[in-house]
Amino acid sequence: MEKEAVGRQGIFADEARHLGKSARTRARLMDAAVGVFARVGYQAASVNEIAQAADVANGTFYLHFKDKNEIAAAVAFRMAADVARQLDDAMSDMDDAVERTSFATRQFIDIACSEPDWGWALFHAAWYMPDLRKQVAIYLRADIRRGVEQGAFKVELDDFLVDSFASMVLLALFRRLRGESGPEAGSKISELQLRMLGVSPSRARRVAWQEIEPMKLRMQPIL
Repeated sequence: MEKEAVGRQGIFADEARHLGKSARTRARLMDAAVGVFARVGYQAASVNEIAQAADVANGTFYLHFKDKNEIAAAVAFRMAADVARQLDDAMSDMDDAVERTSFATRQFIDIACSEPDWGWALFHAAWYMPDLRKQVAIYLRADIRRGVEQGAFKVELDDFLVDSFASMVLLALFRRLRGESGPEAGSKISELQLRMLGVSPSRARRVAWQEIEPMKLRMQPIL
């Protein structure tokens, strides 16, 4: 049972395989939480389900996490931080705000969809964790501000605009995960966002639909 679960949902466990027993158990619990959140949603998930999915006793769960909220936060913030790190690395030589905004939107969706359980876990967490939404929005806000300063975006930067754009990304992610849209969802949302930011229709379409290599989720080892 344990080997089957880890093989199916073992990103954290795989990264922690060379660490000590405690770290491996914590990683297995986090992998199990991802699967449970993806299957039943954050609100319906329980500590008992997560412990069972990880093949450990409830008491073992409480040695590592205070409650469901704590493990949910650990999983969601780890994933968001690693996705942000991947995007930062990929855009290190990219200065143009139009290119950056489109690239980040499309790749965020592709990365989250590269591991559907993780994508669902992130989607659910984003709705129920305001702090997670704020963390993700930091990068979006920075790229929109860059575009305003470069004269490429003709908007007033405020919380409403950033929240609206973040919601559009989550909607595209939701449709991809449900199979209602294919890989084109990111380009569609990106083109719409660029048009809303004041980019010309021709450039918005060209940038949003240019070919890029989809990225996959890469997790940093748990220490």
